[in-house]
Amino acid sequence: MLADVARETGGLFDRRFLVNALLPTLATLGGLGAVVVGSLSNPGQVLLTWNKLDGTVRVLVGTGIVVVAVLLAAVVAGRAHSLIRAYEGIWSGRLGRATARWTARWRRRETPTRLGDILRDAEVHPAERYGLDAVVTWPRLYPLLPDKLIASLVAARAELEFQLTISALACTFAVASGAYLTAVHSGPAAVLACYWGGLLLAWGSYRSSLAPARLYAGQVKVAFDLYRQALLTHLALPVDDERAQWQRLGQFWHRNIPMTVELVSREEEPVAVGGFRFPFGWFAFAVVVVSGLIAALV
Repeated sequence: MLADVARETGGLFDRRFLVNALLPTLATLGGLGAVVVGSLSNPGQVLLTWNKLDGTVRVLVGTGIVVVAVLLAAVVAGRAHSLIRAYEGIWSGRLGRATARWTARWRRRETPTRLGDILRDAEVHPAERYGLDAVVTWPRLYPLLPDKLIASLVAARAELEFQLTISALACTFAVASGAYLTAVHSGPAAVLACYWGGLLLAWGSYRSSLAPARLYAGQVKVAFDLYRQALLTHLALPVDDERAQWQRLGQFWHRNIPMTVELVSREEEPVAVGGFRFPFGWFAFAVVVVSGLIAALV
């Protein structure tokens, strides 16, 4: 019955939403439901109660579950960009302000995570090589890219989002199931199995996201290398003295400074390379192990 509802719902959304958001959300809700049912003293009674319900009631309940899953999946899909930024180690709000000082030196080249390093490299590549601001230039360059390159970018981005969505939802499952099993005083084995198992899946999915991230970053570099001059031509600007042209465009797009104003020369900000790197992965691993043991022993 749920399969029929999901099949009808599938016609309303594109494949990317279904694969990257709806299916992972349904799997997470199903896993949490299984944890709750499994913690009951008589799990089989739930199935007996479900079978005794009227057919109309079961359809309504099943439809309600799918509607809730779709709404949650819409939130997940809408936060895809923020999710990638979070896994890069770039946080907003109070957490971002609290960590801004000790992460300041990573902003040009290094970030607290390996994913951040990969995507940051694609961002600073156009600035170092051509003097253009990738963030403000990319939305204007993207419509001029050929369909084949756009398809490659979209596929790599979708795979990156999928792996990070799985990672984030696995973390959610680990924390929620671990907290619930601790609250109902389940055995340590059940708590650790759900908590560590979910976080292990989260870590594996994060690691799997690095390959599509490298592909995506590489394609972004290719787009700037091959088609940046096409943007200048499209804007009816000469391609000679290219670096100065990009700097004028950057001032115009950023601060609305007319391009006829002379550039003010300034020294380039040095790029931070090397130095001490905070062991973010090992710190997170230690937190996971210790918190899991504490939850299991409570």
